Amino acid sequence: LGTVVYFAVLTLMMVSPAEVAANGRAWPSAFHNVVAIVTAIVAATAAFGATVPGPLSRLSVWPALAAMVWLGVVAGGAIQEWSRGGVSLAAPSEWACVAMIALGGALPVVGMVIMLRRGAPFRPGLTAGLAVLATASLASVSACLSHPHASDAVTLVWHGTTILVLVVTAVRFGRGLLTWRTRF
Repeated sequence: LGTVVYFAVLTLMMVSPAEVAANGRAWPSAFHNVVAIVTAIVAATAAFGATVPGPLSRLSVWPALAAMVWLGVVAGGAIQEWSRGGVSLAAPSEWACVAMIALGGALPVVGMVIMLRRGAPFRPGLTAGLAVLATASLASVSACLSHPHASDAVTLVWHGTTILVLVVTAVRFGRGLLTWRTRF
């Protein structure tokens, strides 16, 4: 809930009403934003579920499926745009989205890591990756709402690459972040 409030405030601080009105893509991109929110919820649930004993393999399947649906929705729109031609991926304003996803998602992921460290993450890399997927998904929605993109292709390349790099980095370094030791 705190993360949702945080991203709502961040989005409202960054929103450019003129850009939203001029772009006109707020409603067409609403579906992939809803799928991104579902991905965030499922990934956060799986991350916290991964800190208690139980069948981790079943929990980690759902965020992967949600992320693939999200990727499929955005990729489907991008493929349609590319088939019509005229899509440019070089947009100087996209660096603001990259920063918003990476830096805007940093505070919530730090909060999640603090909470996850109180559990016993049996697969710390996977747990850290799920936490980053959750916060980066919400940060992506926040970036899309505050600065709507001209096309799904731009969202796919810029947001997708940023989230992929963040998740892979978290998986790689998750063991150092989410260590737990028993005290007997």
